[in-house]
Amino acid sequence: MKKIVWGLCLMGVAAPVSAAFFQQKADEQAEAKAESPVKVNVQGADEALAENLRALLPSLRALKCDSPTDRVARFIEASDEKLQEAAEAVGYYDARFNVTPVRQAQCLALNVAVVPGEPVKVTDVKVQISGVGKDLPQFRELAAAPPYQVGDILIHQKYEDFKTSLNRTANSLGFFDAEYVTRTIEVNPDTRQAQVRIHFDTGKRYRVGKVAVQQDVLDDKHLQRFIRVHQGDTYDVEAIRKQQQLLEGGNYYSEVLVSSDYEKAVNGEVPIKIEAKRRKRYSYTGKVGYATDSGAHAEAGMDIHWVNAKGHKLNTRGSIGQTEQSVEATYKVPLWNPEHEYTSLAVGWRKSDSGDIESRATKVGLDYNRRNKSDWQQTVFINYLNETTQVKGEAATNAQLTLAGARVKKTKVDDTPFARNGWTLGAELQGAQQGVLSDQSLLQAKLQGKRLQTLSNNGKVIVQANLGTTLTDDLNEVPKSLRFFAGGANSVRGYGFESLGEKNADGEVIGGKHLLTSSVEYEHPLVDKWSAAAFVDAGNAFDDTSKLTMKVGAGFGVRWKSPLGPVRADLAVPKDDTSDVHFYFSLGPDL
Repeated sequence: MKKIVWGLCLMGVAAPVSAAFFQQKADEQAEAKAESPVKVNVQGADEALAENLRALLPSLRALKCDSPTDRVARFIEASDEKLQEAAEAVGYYDARFNVTPVRQAQCLALNVAVVPGEPVKVTDVKVQISGVGKDLPQFRELAAAPPYQVGDILIHQKYEDFKTSLNRTANSLGFFDAEYVTRTIEVNPDTRQAQVRIHFDTGKRYRVGKVAVQQDVLDDKHLQRFIRVHQGDTYDVEAIRKQQQLLEGGNYYSEVLVSSDYEKAVNGEVPIKIEAKRRKRYSYTGKVGYATDSGAHAEAGMDIHWVNAKGHKLNTRGSIGQTEQSVEATYKVPLWNPEHEYTSLAVGWRKSDSGDIESRATKVGLDYNRRNKSDWQQTVFINYLNETTQVKGEAATNAQLTLAGARVKKTKVDDTPFARNGWTLGAELQGAQQGVLSDQSLLQAKLQGKRLQTLSNNGKVIVQANLGTTLTDDLNEVPKSLRFFAGGANSVRGYGFESLGEKNADGEVIGGKHLLTSSVEYEHPLVDKWSAAAFVDAGNAFDDTSKLTMKVGAGFGVRWKSPLGPVRADLAVPKDDTSDVHFYFSLGPDL
């Protein structure tokens, strides 16, 4: 004897309640059942079956510890049909139940003894998708992964989840007229076998209709550079979602809502409405920090998120510290593909003093930036640098350089700011030619990389390295900002800020033509948002590779996942003087 347990409504087939309904029912009744002191004990059933049985039981609210016998009897009688439906939803069509009231801890309790029998298993599955969308990758993937394999226990929730996936995919791709030609499960309780049939017809695909945008920041010409969804495009929720993210990423708006209503479609075209609420035009930032080698420092900034209706931006930054002071302003102009293409003009002044060597520099730079399809950030630039450098006890030197170059960088991370796995890689090449708005020639290359990996015990390993090299005739003529130094919180911990490099005859550190630093760090979780870290750093700045001496520093620290991002506090010592303790404090993501 066959029993159709799920079918089209027009077939007149009564369908049992699914496991999804059981969960919904459980949520609705959770509070009511929690009010009753009566406990329900299920015996003889596996976890899935026991969970469904409890979920579909009538509300226990009417039962108390001293409920009369007739009320308990009515409850048990009302439970019989519900228990059978619960068992069938997870494949047990031959289950038997015996509900017995008992006394437990001075209160009424219900023991549900279950003899589940053998579960029904699927012997045949046929899934067919027809219509305009049948060959789309999304539908082909669904058809290739049916809800059951032959031999699976007939759990109704898998059937429901598969239909939900079909419906969701159809709606997301604009197949709003999609329908089921067939959707049945035929069960033979005698042989405990089931056959599943699903035929889904996608129907026609709708297109994007009129796109109406409401916002008051950009003029229409420059707004259109941000619009990627156009009338006549095939409807795709993913494209609409990306459209919303694109407008949000422009940082002009505090809220972007993109909506569509297929019920208002005309001639198969669905109108799209975009509402963007402007954000505050100005924002301000500030931060403070401290390290034993560089002392206290503070930074403040102001961003103008749009200067005009073309979407131009302006940001200014200023910092003051014991070793460095600087101010900078950058004017940014979004280009034809503003989400990943812009040009900027920057003007800045910087003073740096590490004790042995100091400099004052003025810099003007123009660059072009783009991000390619592989998510590499690419920049070409030209900078004019006027810098005065003075080593302690020596006469100052001045350099004027027009540096042209390019840099690339990519960061791939699974989560920000609390990354678990990821990496970053960057490279830069720049140079100047004497006589071309420069008083000397040089060529410089930099390479940096960092890798973060979370282990099975949730500990993290962070490995990083930095390389740099400069081709120049005389290091003494190179401005300080283009010399390499090592040591400090972001270099070799355990050594003072910019304390590693070549030294002159008086023992003053003057930097180097080349740089090599590396670091290995292990972070171990402690409790809640706290973890401990241990690390070893090594490196130096130098002129002659054959005379390179790697300086090594090591230490430990703590990490805290603050609302603003990871906070780090470290203590480190150099290998050659373990009594020289350095403290570092920083805030920001690992990648």
